Order: sequence, then C-alpha cells, then structure tokens
Amino acid sequence: MRSERTAIRTQGRGHQADIFPFTRRSRLGLEEPGARWHLLALPTTLARLLLRSQASRKEKGRHYISVYQIKCDSLLAGLLFLLMLLLAACGDSGSSPTPDANQLIKDAQAAIQHVTSYHFKLVTANVGTEAKLPIVNAEGDIVVPDKLKANANALFLGNLVQVQIIAIGNQQYILLFGAWQATTGLLDPRTLSDPQKGVASILGHIQNPSTPTDSTVGGRSCWQTNGKLDPVYLAGITGGGAPAGSTDNISSCIGKTDKLPYQIIIKGPAATGDTDKTVRTFTLSNFGEQVTIEAPIAPTSTPSLTPSVTP
Repeated sequence: MRSERTAIRTQGRGHQADIFPFTRRSRLGLEEPGARWHLLALPTTLARLLLRSQASRKEKGRHYISVYQIKCDSLLAGLLFLLMLLLAACGDSGSSPTPDANQLIKDAQAAIQHVTSYHFKLVTANVGTEAKLPIVNAEGDIVVPDKLKANANALFLGNLVQVQIIAIGNQQYILLFGAWQATTGLLDPRTLSDPQKGVASILGHIQNPSTPTDSTVGGRSCWQTNGKLDPVYLAGITGGGAPAGSTDNISSCIGKTDKLPYQIIIKGPAATGDTDKTVRTFTLSNFGEQVTIEAPIAPTSTPSLTPSVTP
C-alpha cells in the first residue's frame, strides 16, 4: 500500500501535515471493503500511536471473546452430560414396571416351593409370655422339607436364656442349660415347608394386598406389599394360640428378580399372650445353599418347660 503526503493550509498560518490513507486488511492480507479512512491534520507520531492502541484493543477483545467462548462450551458440555445421566436413570426405572400385587404373591408362592434350603431370622418385639417357650429371636437354617437348626433367645421362668434348637421330622431337641433334651412345641420345619400351612400359605392368604412399592432387605431389591391376615396361618412360625377372630397387619417383601419372599412382618397377636403391639419379623436368605443338619447325640428325656412369668 502506498502512502501519500499532501500539503494543506489552516486558517491563520500555514504548515504541512501528514495525511495517511489507512486500509484495514484481513488476516489473509486482503483489503476489507469499506475499511479505508483518513486521519486528517494529525502529526505522524500521534497517528501511529493511535493506530497501535486501536490494534491492541482489538487483539485483547479477540482474546476475551475466545476465553468466554471456551467457558460457554465447557458449561454446555457439562449440562449435556448431566442430561444424559438423567435420561439413563429414567430408562433404568422404566425397565422394572410395578407388578400386579396378586400376581406377585402367586409368583412368590411358586418360587418358595422350589427352594431346597434357606437361612432364616426371626425377631419378636413384645412377645407374649404364656407360650410354652416364648422365642424372642432365633436364627438358623431350614432344609426342606423337615430339618431345622437354630440358635435362639427365649423366655424361661421370666428370664431370657440362650438355647439351641434342632428339629428333624417329628423329633425336636433343645440345648438348655448345657444339655440336649427332647421336646415338642417349637418351630416345626414341616409346617414352614407345607404349602398349605407354611410360608406359601401365609403369602397366599394375605387379604387385599396393596400396590407394590420399591424396597430393600439386606441390600436386596424387592417389592413390598401390605395387607391383612388371619393369624391361624402363622401357626408354623408362632405355634398358634391367637384369640379367635383376630386379624393381623402383614407386610411382605418379594424379590424383584427371583420372586422369593425376603421378609414377612406380622403386627398383632399371633400366639398365646400376644397383644396388638406384638411384632414378628421373619427374614429369609441364602436360598438353596448346602446345609447339613443332624440329630444331637444321646438327648435326655423330655424336659419340663413350665410357662414363664413376666418379671
């Protein structure tokens, strides 16, 4: 580009001033249309300073725009990532639709009848004290159809004592005060395994089951449904003895994938001496594991288990 020098005169006195035709060029070196202007009547040094200052401001402006654009792009990428996570979560929840309560119970009844063994835990709050040997809590294993072994805490003469229980067929044994003794009236594995009296029967006789809701038992996902139950169907767990006409509240949690009953909670009288505040929680796990249960060696005669008395 060629610069021109032109002499002009101002009012009063004459002098020469430099006139610089300035052409703004693109980054490719091409002249941009409409970008030519003149700096009139400015000394050469001042004009150059102004031009440099203007170029510096433009360069800083481009830098600020670039940083702002990077920040905007990063924010947009983060928002898109969060949106993908939300969509994935919605897709997972939709893959497990809420089942029909009655069908869920039927599936659980069928599933438990195919189980060969399971681990159980029974916890009782506000247990009645009029039964032969009220069990506060028990934990052990059941081998279908007729074997059971458990450690338990029970009320004996008003005191909480630790006992061990073994049941094989129609024979029941208890380790009490350091000696195995034959007994009767304890947890009966045959009743628990009986489809007409045991766990399957308990599930099948739940009245007006509620719509299942999401829940967990021991970290295992399950469907929880609530309803009412005649305690006569709980005799396999409690030994029976609830007042005639009683109705208990029952809650069951059934596995989402295997349809097995993970937990049954019974609120209300289900055995002799129970009240409306009595709560039994029956939890099942370790389905189908290998378990060996044998009768104890040389049990003594049947012990005398008198009813306990509240201290």
